[in-house]
Amino acid sequence: MSYRLQAETINRVMNVNVAEKKYRNNRQDKVYLLPFPTRNPERAQFKNGFMPIVAGALRKLQNIAIDSIEEQSFDDVLAQLDFKDAIAERFFEHYIESERAIVSSGTVQDVSQLTAVPLSENANEVKGEKYLIHFVHDVFLHPYREEFLKGIQSLEPNNIIFQLFSEEETESKKGSQILYAPKLKRLGKQFKKDFLLLLEHPSFLVQNIELLFAQYTFIAISQLILQVSRMEQFNEEDWVPIYFFYQEEKSARWRDAYKWGYRMVRNELKNFYAHEHLLNIVSQAESIEQNAYYHDIQQAVEAAGPEAVKEYIQSAEEWMKTVYCVIEESGRPFESSETIGELYREMYEQVKINIPEEVNSRYPKGFEELFNRFYYKHGGSLGKLNGLDQRQVMLLVAVSVGTERLELNLLWDEFEKRGIFVDYKTKEVIVDLLDSLNYIEKKSDSGDAQYVKPIL
Repeated sequence: MSYRLQAETINRVMNVNVAEKKYRNNRQDKVYLLPFPTRNPERAQFKNGFMPIVAGALRKLQNIAIDSIEEQSFDDVLAQLDFKDAIAERFFEHYIESERAIVSSGTVQDVSQLTAVPLSENANEVKGEKYLIHFVHDVFLHPYREEFLKGIQSLEPNNIIFQLFSEEETESKKGSQILYAPKLKRLGKQFKKDFLLLLEHPSFLVQNIELLFAQYTFIAISQLILQVSRMEQFNEEDWVPIYFFYQEEKSARWRDAYKWGYRMVRNELKNFYAHEHLLNIVSQAESIEQNAYYHDIQQAVEAAGPEAVKEYIQSAEEWMKTVYCVIEESGRPFESSETIGELYREMYEQVKINIPEEVNSRYPKGFEELFNRFYYKHGGSLGKLNGLDQRQVMLLVAVSVGTERLELNLLWDEFEKRGIFVDYKTKEVIVDLLDSLNYIEKKSDSGDAQYVKPIL
Protein backbone atom coordinates (compact mmCIF):
# COMPACT_ATOMS: atom_id res chain seq x y z
CA MET A 1 0.00 0.00 0.00
CA SER A 2 1.37 3.38 -1.01
CA TYR A 3 1.22 6.48 1.17
CA ARG A 4 2.87 8.63 -1.45
CA LEU A 5 0.85 11.71 -2.34
CA GLN A 6 -0.40 11.47 -5.92
CA ALA A 7 0.82 14.64 -7.60
CA GLU A 8 -1.23 14.09 -10.75
CA THR A 9 -4.43 13.79 -8.74
CA ILE A 10 -3.68 16.93 -6.73
CA ASN A 11 -2.88 18.85 -9.91
CA ARG A 12 -6.15 17.76 -11.48
CA VAL A 13 -8.22 18.66 -8.42
CA MET A 14 -6.57 22.07 -8.12
CA ASN A 15 -6.61 22.80 -11.88
CA VAL A 16 -2.83 23.17 -11.90
CA ASN A 17 -0.89 24.48 -14.89
CA VAL A 18 2.70 25.09 -13.85
CA ALA A 19 3.74 26.63 -17.16
CA GLU A 20 0.95 29.21 -17.01
CA LYS A 21 1.17 29.44 -13.23
CA LYS A 22 -2.49 28.61 -12.76
CA TYR A 23 -3.83 27.19 -9.52
CA ARG A 24 -7.26 27.06 -7.82
CA ASN A 25 -7.79 26.75 -4.08
CA ASN A 26 -10.42 24.04 -4.45
CA ARG A 27 -11.97 21.94 -1.70
CA GLN A 28 -14.64 19.25 -1.24
CA ASP A 29 -13.02 16.63 -3.42
CA LYS A 30 -11.76 13.88 -1.11
CA VAL A 31 -12.61 15.70 2.12
CA TYR A 32 -15.82 17.51 3.07
CA LEU A 33 -15.30 19.56 6.21
CA LEU A 34 -17.76 22.40 6.92
CA PRO A 35 -21.15 22.96 5.23
CA PHE A 36 -20.60 26.54 4.08
CA PRO A 37 -20.49 28.00 0.57
CA THR A 38 -17.89 30.58 -0.42
CA ARG A 39 -20.16 32.78 -2.52
CA ASN A 40 -22.17 35.53 -0.85
CA PRO A 41 -25.58 34.90 -2.42
CA GLU A 42 -25.53 31.17 -1.65
CA ARG A 43 -25.73 31.27 2.14
CA ALA A 44 -28.68 29.95 4.12
CA GLN A 45 -30.27 32.92 5.88
CA PHE A 46 -32.79 31.03 8.04
CA LYS A 47 -35.75 33.28 7.26
CA ASN A 48 -37.97 30.31 8.11
CA GLY A 49 -35.72 29.17 10.96
CA PHE A 50 -33.98 25.81 10.90
CA MET A 51 -37.03 23.76 9.89
CA PRO A 52 -36.19 23.72 6.13
CA ILE A 53 -32.87 22.09 7.11
CA VAL A 54 -34.55 19.61 9.45
CA ALA A 55 -37.18 18.69 6.86
CA GLY A 56 -34.58 18.27 4.11
CA ALA A 57 -32.39 16.08 6.32
CA LEU A 58 -35.37 13.90 7.25
CA ARG A 59 -36.29 13.60 3.57
CA LYS A 60 -32.76 12.44 2.79
CA LEU A 61 -33.01 9.97 5.66
CA GLN A 62 -36.07 8.48 3.96
CA ASN A 63 -34.45 8.53 0.48
CA ILE A 64 -36.73 11.32 -0.71
CA ALA A 65 -35.27 14.09 -2.88
CA ILE A 66 -34.26 16.82 -0.44
CA ASP A 67 -35.39 19.73 -2.61
CA SER A 68 -38.74 18.54 -3.92
CA ILE A 69 -42.10 18.14 -2.23
CA GLU A 70 -44.69 16.66 -4.50
CA GLU A 71 -48.32 17.40 -3.69
CA GLN A 72 -51.52 16.34 -5.29
CA SER A 73 -53.45 19.11 -6.99
CA PHE A 74 -56.64 20.58 -5.60
CA ASP A 75 -58.60 18.95 -8.41
CA ASP A 76 -57.27 15.48 -7.52
CA VAL A 77 -58.13 15.88 -3.85
CA LEU A 78 -61.50 17.52 -4.41
CA ALA A 79 -62.47 14.66 -6.69
CA GLN A 80 -62.13 12.33 -3.67
CA LEU A 81 -64.41 14.42 -1.43
CA ASP A 82 -68.08 15.30 -1.21
CA PHE A 83 -69.19 18.76 -0.07
CA LYS A 84 -72.53 19.97 1.15
CA ASP A 85 -72.43 22.96 -1.19
CA ALA A 86 -70.09 25.34 -3.03
CA ILE A 87 -69.61 27.48 0.07
CA ALA A 88 -68.32 24.50 2.05
CA GLU A 89 -65.93 23.66 -0.79
CA ARG A 90 -64.58 27.22 -0.85
CA PHE A 91 -64.09 27.17 2.93
CA PHE A 92 -62.16 23.92 2.59
CA GLU A 93 -59.92 25.36 -0.13
CA HIS A 94 -59.22 28.42 2.02
CA TYR A 95 -58.39 26.22 5.03
CA ILE A 96 -55.96 24.08 3.04
CA GLU A 97 -54.22 27.13 1.58
CA SER A 98 -53.81 28.54 5.09
CA GLU A 99 -52.41 25.25 6.38
CA ARG A 100 -49.88 25.00 3.56
CA ALA A 101 -48.83 28.63 4.02
CA ILE A 102 -48.11 27.95 7.71
CA VAL A 103 -45.96 24.92 6.88
CA SER A 104 -44.17 26.81 4.10
CA SER A 105 -43.17 29.43 6.68
CA GLY A 106 -41.37 26.74 8.69
CA THR A 107 -44.05 26.19 11.33
CA VAL A 108 -44.84 22.54 12.01
CA GLN A 109 -48.01 21.67 13.91
CA ASP A 110 -47.83 17.86 14.00
CA VAL A 111 -45.51 15.01 13.06
CA SER A 112 -47.14 14.47 9.65
CA GLN A 113 -45.61 17.78 8.55
CA LEU A 114 -42.01 17.15 9.63
CA THR A 115 -40.80 16.48 6.08
CA ALA A 116 -43.20 18.89 4.38
CA VAL A 117 -41.39 22.20 4.99
CA PRO A 118 -39.95 23.39 1.66
CA LEU A 119 -36.59 24.96 1.01
CA SER A 120 -36.25 28.68 0.41
CA GLU A 121 -37.87 30.23 -2.65
CA ASN A 122 -34.57 31.96 -3.36
CA ALA A 123 -32.44 29.69 -5.57
CA ASN A 124 -29.17 31.04 -4.16
CA GLU A 125 -30.21 30.43 -0.56
CA VAL A 126 -31.25 26.88 -1.47
CA LYS A 127 -27.63 26.10 -2.30
CA GLY A 128 -26.58 27.10 1.21
CA GLU A 129 -29.46 25.15 2.74
CA LYS A 130 -28.40 22.01 0.88
CA TYR A 131 -24.89 22.20 2.35
CA LEU A 132 -26.43 22.14 5.83
CA ILE A 133 -28.98 19.44 4.97
CA HIS A 134 -26.24 17.05 3.85
CA PHE A 135 -24.15 17.87 6.91
CA VAL A 136 -27.01 17.33 9.39
CA HIS A 137 -28.08 14.10 7.73
CA ASP A 138 -24.61 12.62 7.23
CA VAL A 139 -23.24 13.55 10.65
CA PHE A 140 -26.25 12.97 12.89
CA LEU A 141 -28.94 10.92 11.15
CA HIS A 142 -27.19 8.48 8.81
CA PRO A 143 -25.08 6.66 11.47
CA TYR A 144 -28.30 5.58 13.24
CA ARG A 145 -30.58 5.42 10.22
CA GLU A 146 -32.52 2.26 11.05
CA GLU A 147 -33.24 3.30 14.63
CA PHE A 148 -34.43 6.74 13.58
CA LEU A 149 -36.61 5.39 10.77
CA LYS A 150 -38.21 2.93 13.17
CA GLY A 151 -38.93 5.73 15.64
CA ILE A 152 -40.34 8.07 12.99
CA GLN A 153 -42.53 5.36 11.45
CA SER A 154 -44.00 4.59 14.89
CA LEU A 155 -45.44 8.10 15.14
CA GLU A 156 -49.13 8.45 14.39
CA PRO A 157 -49.87 11.49 12.20
CA ASN A 158 -53.02 13.29 13.31
CA ASN A 159 -53.48 15.72 10.45
CA ILE A 160 -55.62 13.60 8.15
CA ILE A 161 -56.48 16.47 5.82
CA PHE A 162 -52.81 17.26 5.30
CA GLN A 163 -52.20 13.63 4.37
CA LEU A 164 -54.70 13.91 1.54
CA PHE A 165 -52.31 16.19 -0.32
CA SER A 166 -49.23 13.99 0.12
CA GLU A 167 -48.12 12.08 -2.91
CA GLU A 168 -46.82 8.55 -2.47
CA GLU A 169 -43.16 8.91 -1.56
CA THR A 170 -40.73 7.98 -4.28
CA GLU A 171 -37.11 7.17 -3.65
CA SER A 172 -34.47 9.43 -5.09
CA LYS A 173 -30.92 8.29 -5.78
CA LYS A 174 -29.87 11.87 -6.45
CA GLY A 175 -28.70 13.56 -3.28
CA SER A 176 -28.48 10.33 -1.28
CA GLN A 177 -24.68 10.21 -1.42
CA ILE A 178 -22.94 10.53 1.95
CA LEU A 179 -20.62 13.53 1.80
CA TYR A 180 -19.64 14.35 5.39
CA ALA A 181 -18.12 12.06 8.01
CA PRO A 182 -19.30 11.80 11.65
CA LYS A 183 -16.01 12.73 13.30
CA LEU A 184 -17.59 13.75 16.63
CA LYS A 185 -19.00 10.36 17.52
CA ARG A 186 -19.61 11.15 21.19
CA LEU A 187 -21.76 14.13 20.19
CA GLY A 188 -23.53 11.98 17.61
CA LYS A 189 -24.40 9.35 20.22
CA GLN A 190 -25.81 12.06 22.48
CA PHE A 191 -27.93 13.39 19.62
CA LYS A 192 -29.23 9.89 19.03
CA LYS A 193 -30.24 9.57 22.67
CA ASP A 194 -32.01 12.95 22.69
CA PHE A 195 -33.78 12.51 19.35
CA LEU A 196 -35.06 9.04 20.24
CA LEU A 197 -36.27 10.42 23.57
CA LEU A 198 -38.22 13.20 21.87
CA LEU A 199 -39.69 10.75 19.36
CA GLU A 200 -41.44 9.23 22.39
CA HIS A 201 -43.00 12.65 23.13
CA PRO A 202 -44.39 13.84 19.77
CA SER A 203 -46.00 17.07 21.00
CA PHE A 204 -42.78 18.28 22.63
CA LEU A 205 -40.82 17.08 19.60
CA VAL A 206 -42.88 19.15 17.15
CA GLN A 207 -42.43 22.26 19.27
CA ASN A 208 -38.68 21.84 19.74
CA ILE A 209 -37.19 19.77 16.91
CA GLU A 210 -35.89 22.88 15.15
CA LEU A 211 -33.96 24.00 18.26
CA LEU A 212 -32.62 20.49 18.89
CA PHE A 213 -31.17 20.17 15.39
CA ALA A 214 -29.86 23.75 15.36
CA GLN A 215 -28.13 23.26 18.72
CA TYR A 216 -26.32 20.08 17.70
CA THR A 217 -25.37 21.55 14.33
CA PHE A 218 -23.93 24.69 15.90
CA ILE A 219 -21.95 22.72 18.50
CA ALA A 220 -20.65 20.21 15.92
CA ILE A 221 -19.46 22.94 13.57
CA SER A 222 -17.89 24.94 16.41
CA GLN A 223 -16.04 21.88 17.74
CA LEU A 224 -14.84 20.93 14.25
CA ILE A 225 -13.42 24.42 13.78
CA LEU A 226 -11.55 24.21 17.08
CA GLN A 227 -10.47 20.58 16.74
CA VAL A 228 -9.26 20.72 13.13
CA SER A 229 -7.24 23.81 14.05
CA ARG A 230 -5.32 21.46 16.38
CA MET A 231 -4.33 19.49 13.26
CA GLU A 232 -2.92 16.08 14.24
CA GLN A 233 -3.93 16.69 17.87
CA PHE A 234 -7.64 16.47 17.02
CA ASN A 235 -9.26 14.60 19.92
CA GLU A 236 -13.03 14.43 20.08
CA GLU A 237 -12.84 13.01 23.60
CA ASP A 238 -11.08 16.20 24.70
CA TRP A 239 -13.58 18.89 23.75
CA VAL A 240 -12.71 22.54 23.77
CA PRO A 241 -15.26 24.03 26.22
CA ILE A 242 -17.55 26.55 24.52
CA TYR A 243 -19.34 28.80 27.01
CA PHE A 244 -22.72 30.51 26.78
CA PHE A 245 -24.50 33.32 28.59
CA TYR A 246 -28.21 33.30 29.35
CA GLN A 247 -29.75 35.94 27.10
CA GLU A 248 -31.21 38.02 29.93
CA GLU A 249 -28.13 38.22 32.16
CA LYS A 250 -25.41 40.84 32.17
CA SER A 251 -22.11 40.09 30.47
CA ALA A 252 -18.57 41.04 31.47
CA ARG A 253 -15.04 40.61 30.12
CA TRP A 254 -13.99 38.40 33.01
CA ARG A 255 -16.77 35.89 32.34
CA ASP A 256 -15.97 32.52 30.72
CA ALA A 257 -18.57 33.06 28.00
CA TYR A 258 -16.67 36.15 26.83
CA LYS A 259 -13.23 34.55 26.86
CA TRP A 260 -14.21 31.11 25.55
CA GLY A 261 -17.34 31.71 23.54
CA TYR A 262 -18.13 33.08 20.08
CA ARG A 263 -14.92 35.14 19.86
CA MET A 264 -12.75 32.05 20.35
CA VAL A 265 -14.49 30.14 17.56
CA ARG A 266 -14.64 33.14 15.22
CA ASN A 267 -10.90 33.77 15.60
CA GLU A 268 -10.11 30.21 14.51
CA LEU A 269 -12.48 30.58 11.57
CA LYS A 270 -10.67 33.59 10.10
CA ASN A 271 -8.19 31.45 8.15
CA PHE A 272 -10.05 28.16 8.32
CA TYR A 273 -10.57 27.87 4.57
CA ALA A 274 -6.87 27.03 4.36
CA HIS A 275 -7.67 23.80 6.26
CA GLU A 276 -10.49 22.98 3.84
CA HIS A 277 -8.08 23.36 0.96
CA LEU A 278 -5.05 21.71 2.57
CA LEU A 279 -6.93 18.59 3.68
CA ASN A 280 -7.83 17.99 0.04
CA ILE A 281 -4.10 17.97 -0.73
CA VAL A 282 -2.64 15.93 2.12
CA SER A 283 -5.30 13.22 1.79
CA GLN A 284 -4.59 12.48 -1.88
CA ALA A 285 -2.80 9.18 -1.42
CA GLU A 286 -4.03 5.80 -2.57
CA SER A 287 -4.08 4.30 0.92
CA ILE A 288 -5.87 7.20 2.61
CA GLU A 289 -9.64 6.95 2.96
CA GLN A 290 -12.27 9.54 2.09
CA ASN A 291 -12.83 12.31 4.63
CA ALA A 292 -9.58 11.65 6.48
CA TYR A 293 -8.56 14.61 8.63
CA TYR A 294 -5.02 15.41 9.73
CA HIS A 295 -5.07 13.08 12.73
CA ASP A 296 -6.62 10.24 10.69
CA ILE A 297 -3.89 10.51 8.07
CA GLN A 298 -1.07 10.73 10.59
CA GLN A 299 -2.32 7.68 12.50
CA ALA A 300 -2.72 5.63 9.31
CA VAL A 301 0.71 6.55 7.93
CA GLU A 302 2.55 6.05 11.21
CA ALA A 303 0.84 2.70 11.71
CA ALA A 304 2.31 1.59 8.36
CA GLY A 305 5.85 2.16 9.66
CA PRO A 306 8.83 4.53 9.30
CA GLU A 307 9.21 3.95 5.56
CA ALA A 308 5.59 4.98 4.97
CA VAL A 309 6.16 8.15 7.00
CA LYS A 310 9.29 8.95 5.02
CA GLU A 311 7.50 8.30 1.70
CA TYR A 312 4.56 10.48 2.71
CA ILE A 313 6.63 13.45 3.89
CA GLN A 314 9.01 13.33 0.90
CA SER A 315 6.18 13.18 -1.64
CA ALA A 316 4.39 16.12 0.01
CA GLU A 317 7.54 18.23 0.11
CA GLU A 318 8.37 17.35 -3.48
CA TRP A 319 4.95 18.52 -4.67
CA MET A 320 5.14 21.70 -2.61
CA LYS A 321 8.58 22.64 -3.92
CA THR A 322 8.06 21.73 -7.59
CA VAL A 323 4.43 22.79 -8.01
CA TYR A 324 2.84 24.87 -5.28
CA CYS A 325 5.73 27.18 -4.37
CA VAL A 326 6.69 27.62 -8.03
CA ILE A 327 3.19 28.83 -8.92
CA GLU A 328 2.35 30.87 -5.84
CA GLU A 329 5.75 32.47 -5.22
CA SER A 330 4.86 33.52 -1.68
CA GLY A 331 8.40 34.59 -0.93
CA ARG A 332 8.39 32.40 2.15
CA PRO A 333 10.98 29.59 1.92
CA PHE A 334 9.57 26.09 2.34
CA GLU A 335 11.16 24.33 5.31
CA SER A 336 11.68 20.57 5.39
CA SER A 337 10.03 18.54 8.16
CA GLU A 338 10.96 15.51 10.20
CA THR A 339 7.46 14.65 11.42
CA ILE A 340 4.02 14.65 9.85
CA GLY A 341 2.87 17.26 12.37
CA GLU A 342 5.69 19.59 11.35
CA LEU A 343 4.80 18.98 7.70
CA TYR A 344 1.17 19.96 8.25
CA ARG A 345 2.12 23.20 9.96
CA GLU A 346 4.64 24.17 7.29
CA MET A 347 2.16 23.46 4.51
CA TYR A 348 -0.58 25.34 6.34
CA GLU A 349 1.58 28.44 6.70
CA GLN A 350 2.34 28.33 2.97
CA VAL A 351 -1.30 27.79 1.98
CA LYS A 352 -2.74 30.34 4.43
CA ILE A 353 -0.75 33.15 2.82
CA ASN A 354 -2.22 32.42 -0.60
CA ILE A 355 -5.93 32.07 0.17
CA PRO A 356 -7.59 35.15 -1.40
CA GLU A 357 -8.92 37.66 1.09
CA GLU A 358 -12.36 37.60 -0.53
CA VAL A 359 -12.59 33.86 0.20
CA ASN A 360 -11.50 34.36 3.81
CA SER A 361 -14.12 37.09 4.24
CA ARG A 362 -17.02 35.22 2.59
CA TYR A 363 -16.41 31.73 3.97
CA PRO A 364 -17.18 32.48 7.68
CA LYS A 365 -20.45 34.21 6.85
CA GLY A 366 -22.32 30.92 6.66
CA PHE A 367 -21.37 30.30 10.28
CA GLU A 368 -22.25 33.86 11.22
CA GLU A 369 -25.74 33.49 9.75
CA LEU A 370 -26.33 30.38 11.87
CA PHE A 371 -24.97 32.10 14.98
CA ASN A 372 -26.92 35.32 14.41
CA ARG A 373 -30.21 33.47 13.97
CA PHE A 374 -29.99 31.20 17.01
CA TYR A 375 -27.26 32.21 19.48
CA TYR A 376 -26.48 35.90 19.10
CA LYS A 377 -26.37 37.90 22.32
CA HIS A 378 -25.63 41.60 22.07
CA GLY A 379 -22.68 42.37 24.30
CA GLY A 380 -22.38 46.12 23.71
CA SER A 381 -18.69 47.02 23.80
CA LEU A 382 -17.92 43.28 24.23
CA GLY A 383 -19.24 42.55 20.75
CA LYS A 384 -21.12 39.40 19.80
CA LEU A 385 -21.54 36.73 22.48
CA ASN A 386 -22.99 33.22 22.68
CA GLY A 387 -26.45 33.38 24.23
CA LEU A 388 -29.18 30.90 25.17
CA ASP A 389 -32.80 32.05 25.41
CA GLN A 390 -35.46 30.52 27.65
CA ARG A 391 -36.72 28.05 25.03
CA GLN A 392 -33.22 26.77 24.37
CA VAL A 393 -32.50 26.38 28.08
CA MET A 394 -35.77 24.55 28.69
CA LEU A 395 -35.06 22.17 25.79
CA LEU A 396 -31.61 21.44 27.24
CA VAL A 397 -33.13 20.82 30.65
CA ALA A 398 -35.86 18.59 29.17
CA VAL A 399 -33.46 16.26 27.33
CA SER A 400 -30.94 16.34 30.19
CA VAL A 401 -33.46 15.35 32.83
CA GLY A 402 -35.44 12.90 30.70
CA THR A 403 -38.45 11.26 32.31
CA GLU A 404 -37.20 11.03 35.90
CA ARG A 405 -35.98 13.77 38.19
CA LEU A 406 -32.27 14.63 38.09
CA GLU A 407 -30.06 15.92 40.88
CA LEU A 408 -29.42 19.59 40.20
CA ASN A 409 -25.63 19.29 40.48
CA LEU A 410 -25.67 16.73 37.67
CA LEU A 411 -27.61 19.00 35.31
CA TRP A 412 -24.46 20.87 34.29
CA ASP A 413 -22.69 17.61 33.42
CA GLU A 414 -25.60 16.82 31.11
CA PHE A 415 -25.32 20.26 29.48
CA GLU A 416 -21.62 19.63 28.84
CA LYS A 417 -22.34 16.23 27.26
CA ARG A 418 -24.24 18.25 24.66
CA GLY A 419 -21.38 20.72 24.18
CA ILE A 420 -22.93 23.55 26.23
CA PHE A 421 -20.80 25.02 29.03
CA VAL A 422 -21.96 27.70 31.50
CA ASP A 423 -20.10 29.37 34.36
CA TYR A 424 -21.35 29.62 37.95
CA LYS A 425 -23.09 32.96 37.34
CA THR A 426 -25.13 31.56 34.48
CA LYS A 427 -25.90 28.45 36.52
CA GLU A 428 -27.41 30.68 39.20
CA VAL A 429 -29.57 32.46 36.63
CA ILE A 430 -30.81 29.15 35.17
CA VAL A 431 -31.59 27.77 38.64
CA ASP A 432 -33.62 30.90 39.39
CA LEU A 433 -35.48 30.41 36.11
CA LEU A 434 -36.27 26.77 36.86
CA ASP A 435 -37.32 27.63 40.40
CA SER A 436 -39.69 30.34 39.15
CA LEU A 437 -41.28 27.79 36.81
CA ASN A 438 -41.58 25.27 39.66
CA TYR A 439 -39.14 22.75 38.19
CA ILE A 440 -36.89 22.65 41.27
CA GLU A 441 -37.73 20.13 43.98
CA LYS A 442 -36.13 20.84 47.35
CA LYS A 443 -35.65 18.16 49.98
CA SER A 444 -35.05 20.72 52.74
CA ASP A 445 -35.15 24.46 53.38
CA SER A 446 -31.34 24.52 53.39
CA GLY A 447 -31.37 23.58 49.73
CA ASP A 448 -29.60 20.25 50.18
CA ALA A 449 -30.26 17.53 47.61
CA GLN A 450 -32.12 19.67 45.09
CA TYR A 451 -33.60 17.96 42.04
CA VAL A 452 -34.85 19.12 38.66
CA LYS A 453 -38.29 17.80 37.76
CA PRO A 454 -38.99 16.28 34.33
CA ILE A 455 -40.37 18.65 31.71
CA LEU A 456 -41.41 16.01 29.17
